[in-house]
Amino acid sequence: MKDEGETKKIAGQKVAAMFVGLAAAALSTFFLLAVFAFFLLKSGMSAQTGNIGVICISVVSCFAGGFFCGRKNEKRGFLWGLAVGVLYFSFLLAVRTFVGQSMSGQGIHMLTSFLYCAGSGMLGGMVS
Repeated sequence: MKDEGETKKIAGQKVAAMFVGLAAAALSTFFLLAVFAFFLLKSGMSAQTGNIGVICISVVSCFAGGFFCGRKNEKRGFLWGLAVGVLYFSFLLAVRTFVGQSMSGQGIHMLTSFLYCAGSGMLGGMVS
């Protein structure tokens, strides 16, 4: 039977894996956004195409973060991936607040962004 210290160590490893997944999602977002911005600059695509690209980048990044977290935590990967997606959304919300973007009038957009992030993180955790 596991003692209390070993249980805390395992729980700490699982939480650490969740933050590794969040870091993977954030790093992939930064990299993919840089590449996408370069292509937007060179091609002159419309703003609508840019918005779709940002959504796709968020989905891919959350999927990658959920995948990494689910890979480390062998059981209940979907829940760990969901946690990564929710933390990723919280991270994006904090960044938007920090740079001074207004949140008023964006309720449905925030909800869909939350669902994209949570769903793709959960899917990444399930696939892992």
